[in-house]
Amino acid sequence: MFWQLNSEEHYLMMTIANANDDAENDISIPDIEGIDFVDYVNEEQLDDVMHLVGKDLSEPYSVFTYRYFLHRWPQLCILAVPSDSKDRRPIGCVVCKIDVKGDEGHESNRNGGITAEYTGYIGMLAVETSYRRSGIGTALALRAIQRMQRMGCQSIQLETEVTNEGAQKLYEDRLGFIREEMLVKYYLNWNNAYRLRLWLK
Repeated sequence: MFWQLNSEEHYLMMTIANANDDAENDISIPDIEGIDFVDYVNEEQLDDVMHLVGKDLSEPYSVFTYRYFLHRWPQLCILAVPSDSKDRRPIGCVVCKIDVKGDEGHESNRNGGITAEYTGYIGMLAVETSYRRSGIGTALALRAIQRMQRMGCQSIQLETEVTNEGAQKLYEDRLGFIREEMLVKYYLNWNNAYRLRLWLK
């Protein structure tokens, strides 16, 4: 099954394709020695993404969930690949999307233009266990945040389990996300979640 892009999503894809590498408000992103950061290209990489993410999930995603993200926002899936890897199998990935408030029934501003609110969403972030604590997760998240910022997002949201202290340290302490609310019994295992948000300049 494939999803057809609506006008807002097509605009967002064109925005990132034409993004200026020297944008004034770009985030400083570190390079990781021995790791290449590459874009998701096609479904030949789908199994690798599912394998990486599936090991750490609180609840399983169907293949349709992955395809929903990857087909509509392929430019917001970034893979981390060891530079010396012969098969170019990724050891980390981040998968995101952008929600557009006002996509249906836009409200006009005083000048007659369309007012829309763009909110980024980090749906999946995973790094192979043996490659953790080397900054790869932070580098992936920062690259995704930069792209969503360039595409006009005012903020970025995500959810994480209240027991996932590692994720909270990454998003809150390193990246500046703040807790907006606690979602009671949010996951299928009945664990609670924190909804986090990063406000962009």
